[in-house]
Formats: sequence, C-alpha cells, structure tokens
Amino acid sequence: MDTSSYMEMNDVQGLVLRGYNFPSIRYIILSINDIPGAQQFCADLTSGTGKGGLQITTAEPWENMIKPEYCLNIGFTNSGMEKLIGANNCNVVSYWSGALYDSFDSGAVADATAMGDTGESAPTNWWHNGGWIPKTPPSSDGSELHIQITLFAHSPEDRKNYYEVLLDMISKTASGPSVVPVYYQDSDPLTVDGNSDYVHFGYRDSLSQPRIDGVVWDEPAMKRLMGVSSIDDRPKVPVDRFVINKTADDYHAHPLLVNGTFAAFRLLYQDEAAFTKFINSDANTPAELMAAKMCGRWRDGTPLVVSPDKEDKSLGEPSTKNFNFTNFDYLEASPNQQGNQDGDASGMKCPYAAHIRRANPRDDFNVTDNNDNAKKHRIVRRASPYGPPYDPSEKEGIQRGLVGLFIGAVLDDQFRFVTSKWFEQGGFRNPDVSPNQSGVDPLFGPQSTDTIPGDSVFAYNGKEGYNSTSGMTRFIRTDGSLYLFLPSITGLKSLSEGKIPAPLTTKG
Repeated sequence: MDTSSYMEMNDVQGLVLRGYNFPSIRYIILSINDIPGAQQFCADLTSGTGKGGLQITTAEPWENMIKPEYCLNIGFTNSGMEKLIGANNCNVVSYWSGALYDSFDSGAVADATAMGDTGESAPTNWWHNGGWIPKTPPSSDGSELHIQITLFAHSPEDRKNYYEVLLDMISKTASGPSVVPVYYQDSDPLTVDGNSDYVHFGYRDSLSQPRIDGVVWDEPAMKRLMGVSSIDDRPKVPVDRFVINKTADDYHAHPLLVNGTFAAFRLLYQDEAAFTKFINSDANTPAELMAAKMCGRWRDGTPLVVSPDKEDKSLGEPSTKNFNFTNFDYLEASPNQQGNQDGDASGMKCPYAAHIRRANPRDDFNVTDNNDNAKKHRIVRRASPYGPPYDPSEKEGIQRGLVGLFIGAVLDDQFRFVTSKWFEQGGFRNPDVSPNQSGVDPLFGPQSTDTIPGDSVFAYNGKEGYNSTSGMTRFIRTDGSLYLFLPSITGLKSLSEGKIPAPLTTKG
C-alpha cells in the first residue's frame, strides 16, 4: 500500500526522513526531575515560543533550500514516557499497538543479550567511558535516562551556544533544574582526501541510506536542488517502514504513535588498534584488501562487486549505490552501475560475511528472510563519528567510535532483526559454502562471551578459493544503548500535556 499521501511533513521529525549534513553535532541524554517542568520544556520545544525559541525541526523543506542555523530532534525512553504521561497511559498505548510497542517497552537493557551486548558490551559497563556528567554512575537498568536530544550546528562554537540556550529553556525548581543533562557526546567530521564523510576504521560512510517512497527528499529534482548529483535507482522502501502509519498492513498503532517512529540510540566504541592489527595479520592478504573484504567496499566507497581488485574513483558516485549482489537473469543490472556488472552469487568478489552484504543484502534472496530486496529490514542511520583520528603512537584509552540513531518504525523487523539475525548469526545465507558459514559480521567481530570457535575466523574468497584468517576479536564495543520513541509534533504536544489521544473504537 502506498501510504505516502497520508504523511504530513510538518508533523514528522526531520531527521527521520532526511539527513541534515551539519558538521557539528551534540547527542544529549537527560533525566526528568520535575514532571510539570519537563512537560513545559516539551511544550516550548513543540511551539518554539519558549525562552530561547528553540524548536524541534520537522521534515518540511527549508525555505529557499537554505539550511537553518540549527536543527533539533527529540526522543523518549519508555521510562521517560511513563514520567510524562503516566504508566497507565503507556499501558493503553502498548495495548492498542501490540507487538509494535513491545521491544521499546522492554528497553535496550533487557534486550542486551539478544543484541550481542555481553561481556565488555554489557549494560553494567554502559555510559562509563567519558561523557557521563553526574558524580554518581548510572543505574544498571538505565531507568533514570528519559530524554535524548540531538543538536545539529554549523560549528563547534554554534553548538556550544545553542546548547547553552537549550539548557536555559529548562525551568528551575527548589531542588534544581526540572530536566537535567546526564550525558553528552560531541561529533565532528573526519576528513580524508577532502571528503568529510569518513568514519573510524578509515571507511567512507553514508553511502547506503534507503530511498523512501513518496518522500520529497528522495525525488531526483529535490536531490539536484540539494546539490546531490549521483543517481540512485535502488528499490524504494515504503514510508510506513520509517514513519508509523495508521493504515499499515502489518502493524496497528495507537494514535499517539502515528507520524512518530522508533530508534535505537547507540554509543559504539571502535577499537582501531585491534582492527589495524587484524587487517595486517595475514601475510598473504594486503591490509587494504583485507579491510575491503571485511566491509564489502574499498575505503573510498568503491564496492567490491563493481571493482574487486582496487579502488576505482573513475567509476563515479552512482556505482557506490546502484549494484546488485546476484543479478539473476530476470533482474537487469542498473543502467547507472559502472564497472563490472556481473553478479556475485558465489561470494567470490564480495564475501557473504562482508558488512555491507549483511546490512543490506539487496537482491540476494538466498539470505534469510530477504524476499523483498531487503525493504522490510532497511534502517535509516543518523550516526556520526566521535573522537580523534587514530594515531598508532597514542596512549591507550582514547575514546572514539560511532554515535547516533538507527531508525525504523518496527524495531523487531529493522534494528533488532538486522543486528541479531544478519550481524550476529552465521548461516544467514543458504547456500553458504564458506568454511565457517560466514561467522559473524567482521567489522563488529564476535560480540558474545560464548564465542563459537568459527566466529573468531574471517573467511573470504581468494585466488585459490576461500582464505581463513583467525584471531578476529571484538572490534566494536557497545558503550551505551537506548530504545527511543521519536514522536510526531502532535505526539510531542500530547506528551507535554501529560495525556494521550483517544484510541480507535475497535482494535484492528
């Protein structure tokens, strides 16, 4: 069903449907101390009429296509929702929304083992590695973490100034501010060869965001106005995978949720020293080739499928997006794909285990539960790097990694499915002729403390068949996680009033 006509751009938070491309970002987590004060703070952010005038950014096009001075978006944990509207109202929303609400209701701490967040990545270790503000550490269940705000600005100076304005909007009580920041993490660009869209481990990033059906930001004419010249002809994803819709075919939503969405907020530490050691550990495979095999792309973004032997900038931007993994006879290769247009059903160019093949298997319908070009499982990723570039001579303990939101209307089908089924499990493709059934996602490495022996092995194609390099460890550690509800503007107004709209008369 085409649900795009039901979407109101001025009611949807902007980052759900478009990237802002601001260089300076601050991710903030806040705790509610005084409920009326927190509700007023939400009301002021809804209307933009409060002290300081900051307002939540919607998905409406910017006037004359000129970027605003800042962008601001907000999400709430389940415990934050209970603070604002009460546990009984949350139970009503849950009842009328069924499975759509369940994982959010349980929260990221309860879901940690299923997501591979064990050992060093377990919740008992979250929020301990820089950024935590109070003198006392967070509780083990994270129940005092209520609100997550993301502030986008044009410079570090602007970020600091707008943050101070934001804090000044919070009312004061006899016991202190009604809403208190307890954690924040800044993100600034990593620039390589003039491009500022790189992340730690040295890869160019943000090349595979889903195209959303019926959204103006994904129309070719709008992209040209935004200065995006590359052609993207991948299959579009229905908008109800990212904006909760009252007419979706596979879920039912309480009216409070409509035009909102869910997200996993993740703070992911990247162990660049261990990663660098591993890609240099096989004398028969050059480090850059090993890095390309692990990701599925060369560091500059060139996919292995279109250029299996080297980076090739001459192929142009379209080829970073418009490629398939199998190219069955009945599926035509993209007319915008340059370079090699053959399929790779055997995994001889891009290993089955490669990160991009796991995150978005495209037309490889042999992958578990991928019968629709991955449409059901796509994720909008609004994440960016934090921390300084890696220096081999640096002291231990430098914090760096990726922080941000992984957005999808159905957590179970999107973030949770991709993480638990495609990243963390071997045998996610059938047939899989690799020696260890492809093990786990090699960029993340084995996350479980009960590591299966084959999970520490990266198996990939070589000139003589498959190579296997052992010693793969955890390269990405989870240092924090929250499941968030990102309300519509209408929904945020309801939260600010401490109430919920009436449900439909029948539960369908």
